[in-house]
Amino acid sequence: MTLDVKGKTVLVVDDYQSMRVILKEHLQGFGFTVIEAENGMEGLELARENQLDMIFTDIVMPVMDGLELCQEAKSDASLVNVPIVVLSTHADASYILKAIHNGADDYVAKPIEIRLLEKVIMRLIDGR
Repeated sequence: MTLDVKGKTVLVVDDYQSMRVILKEHLQGFGFTVIEAENGMEGLELARENQLDMIFTDIVMPVMDGLELCQEAKSDASLVNVPIVVLSTHADASYILKAIHNGADDYVAKPIEIRLLEKVIMRLIDGR
């Protein structure tokens, strides 16, 4: 089972640059082109300006958090079909349910286990 994402573009939204760098390296290693944003508002603007195949977002961020980003993206006709994966250190059921309720397609706890992330990407992009 190989992840084939060459030519696909993803957005990584996280207020911590170190997290964006780590995630970007892994996603580029899979073959993605990666765009980065520091908060949900910047992420939403970039999502509207670019043809995206997936969005990865943290929950807790300044300006606009990841839950608001999910809500806004899923209410935008141009973004409604773009899968959103929430990545957060908050791994309890209440956060997961909030994320899903607000439009997230999946939820991965930090620290991120790369094999799990790969499986989530395969399921959301290829339906596997």
